[in-house]
Amino acid sequence: MIDGRAPRDDDFERVQQARDLMLLLKPVLDLPERHRGRRAMAEEVARALGKSVAQVYRLCEIAREGGVLALARLGQRRDRGQARTLISSGWLAWAQEAAGRWGAMDVPELAERMRQAVRSAWVGGAASERQCWLKATTHVAKELMEMGLPRDLGARLISLPAPRRYLDAEGRHFRVAGRFLRDAKGFYDKNRAPVKRTAAGMMPGEVVCGDITPLDIPVLREDGSTAYARIVMWHDVATNWLHYDLVLLDKGEGIRRDVVAASFARMCEEAPFGAPRRLYLDNGSEYRWDEMLAAAKRLADLTQHAFAAEDAATAPEDRRVVRSIPFHPRGKRVEGQFGNLRHWLAWWVGYVGGNRMTKKVVTLGKGVQPAPFDEVRQWLKATIDDYLVTPQPSAEHMGGMSPQQKLEAARVAGWKPWHVDRLALALAFADLETRVVSRGTVQVRGKTYYADFLMWIEGRVTVAVPRILAPAFDAVYILDGQRVLGWAEPERVYGLLDEAGAKEAARRAKAARVLMGQKIEAAGGPLDESATAGLRAKLLGLDETLEEARSAAQQVQVSPELVALMDGMRRAEAEAIARINAAYQARQADGMDRFAAGDDPETQLAREMGL
Repeated sequence: MIDGRAPRDDDFERVQQARDLMLLLKPVLDLPERHRGRRAMAEEVARALGKSVAQVYRLCEIAREGGVLALARLGQRRDRGQARTLISSGWLAWAQEAAGRWGAMDVPELAERMRQAVRSAWVGGAASERQCWLKATTHVAKELMEMGLPRDLGARLISLPAPRRYLDAEGRHFRVAGRFLRDAKGFYDKNRAPVKRTAAGMMPGEVVCGDITPLDIPVLREDGSTAYARIVMWHDVATNWLHYDLVLLDKGEGIRRDVVAASFARMCEEAPFGAPRRLYLDNGSEYRWDEMLAAAKRLADLTQHAFAAEDAATAPEDRRVVRSIPFHPRGKRVEGQFGNLRHWLAWWVGYVGGNRMTKKVVTLGKGVQPAPFDEVRQWLKATIDDYLVTPQPSAEHMGGMSPQQKLEAARVAGWKPWHVDRLALALAFADLETRVVSRGTVQVRGKTYYADFLMWIEGRVTVAVPRILAPAFDAVYILDGQRVLGWAEPERVYGLLDEAGAKEAARRAKAARVLMGQKIEAAGGPLDESATAGLRAKLLGLDETLEEARSAAQQVQVSPELVALMDGMRRAEAEAIARINAAYQARQADGMDRFAAGDDPETQLAREMGL
C-alpha cells in the first residue's frame, strides 16, 4: 500500500527512479556534514543531475529523513487520484443547499444515492454520459421528492450539467454490464474473452465445417427474374480448402434437405481431402442438422464405424460430429473463410456486398445489373481455383502455404484421404420407411415398386428412398436391418393386349420358380414330417404317462340305493330290448306271409298289368 491505496504502474517507476537517485546521493550522504571534501562531492553530483549544489543538499536531507520513498514522493500531490469535489462543483453546491434546507440527508448520503443511481443507469443501458446523467438525476429527484425534498431543489438537480469525467469513470466499470443485459452480440464481440485455438498439426479431412451462405452476386433465372444463388460450403480446417456447390433456387424456395445431402455426398466423393473424420456443423434451421446427424450416424453403421458420427461424450474424440454454439460465429472457422472469400468475390463487377439495403452498383440511380447464372458459375469456379493456389501467410496454421501446398505436404507425409462407397452414401442420406410386401411389390409415396426378390419375402421390410441420387435414380433400396437386399424399380403398366406384358408375366413366373428353387435348395428340401410323426410323444414319454395314470386309477364305491337304481335301469333296458325284438319278429313274419300270397294267379296277373 502507498498512502493507503494500492500501487499503480507509475508508482513503481517513481520508486525505481528514487533508487537510482539514492545511489547518486550515497557518496554525499556517507560523508559527515563538515567534511572538507563533501562540497566537491556535492558539486559532482549536482553536475550529474543537472541541479545546483543547494538542491543536492536538500535531496540529501530528504533521503536521510525518509529514505527512498521520500524521494519517490517528490513532486507528487498528496491527494493524487482522489476527487477534489464530490461528483462536480455544481452538484456539490446543490447538495450542500439541499442538506441545509431539507436536512433529511447530509452531503455524503446524497453523494452515495447519486452514485448508485448513476451505476444503475449504466447497467440499464445508457447510451452516453449525458443519457446516463439525465436518467440518474431524474430517478434521484423522484425518490427524494417522495421523501419530502422541495420541488425547486428537485428541478435544480435534473437541470445540472452532466459531469462527464465522473460519469465516464463510473461507466468504465458498469457500462459493460448494461451491454451484457441488452446487447448479447455486442458483449460477445467487444467484451467476451475468446479462447485461442489453433489448427496446427491437423491433417486434411480431420475436421470439416459445413455452412450455407448467399452469393452476393445477382444472377438471372431461366424466366428472366433476378435471384441470389446459395453456396453450400464445406471447409477443410487443416488446409483451408473450400469445396462448394452453387445452388440456384426458385422464387420463394429455400435450401432443401436433399440438396444439402447431395452436396455432402459429392464432397465425400470428389473433395481432395476425402470424407471427413469429424463434422463441425452449423445450427441454422435451413440445414436441418438433426436429420443430417441421423444420416451421419447411419453412415457410421454402414462403414463399420470407420466414420463415426456421435455427438455424445462416449464417441471417439477424433471422430465426432460437433455442432457450433448458435449465434457464436467466433467458434465457426468457416465464417472467417466466408469473409476471406468476399475479398475474391468483390472483383466481380456486379458484386453488391452483404448489405442488400445499400447495394454497391455500377450505375448511379439504377438498379443492380444481374448476370447469367452459367457465366457467374464458371467465373466462381475459376476464382475458387485461384484461391486454392494462393499462399495464406496470415493464417497461423498454414505456414505461408496455399491450400494446394498444404494438401500436397500432407500427402508427402503419408496422409491418405478416406473415400466412402456411393451406395453407403445413398443409404445414409435416404428416407427410411417400413412397408408391407404384397405379391412382389411395395407401395411408397403413392408409387408401386417391383423386384423379383420380393416374391420370396413376406411381411414388413425397410424401404430406403435415396435423396442424393434422385431424380436420375428412380428406385428404392430394400433393407433387412442393415443388410441391403437389392433395389426395386417402379412397376410398369402394360396394355391389355400388349405382347410385352405377356412376356413379362412369363419371365416373372420363371423367376419365381428359380427363386423358389433356390430357397428350397438352400433349405435342403421340404421337411418329411411323416418320418418324425409320433417321435415327440415317444421322446417325451406320453405312453408311460398314460400307463401310470391307468395303474393309479381307484374304483369308486357307490351307495346301495345307487346300486338298486342301476339294477332297475338294466332290467328296464333288457325288457325294452326284448319288446323291440318281439315286434321286429312279428313284422318279419307278416312280411313273409304277404310274399307267399304273391304267387296267387290273380295277383300275378295284376303285377303283369302294372297294377
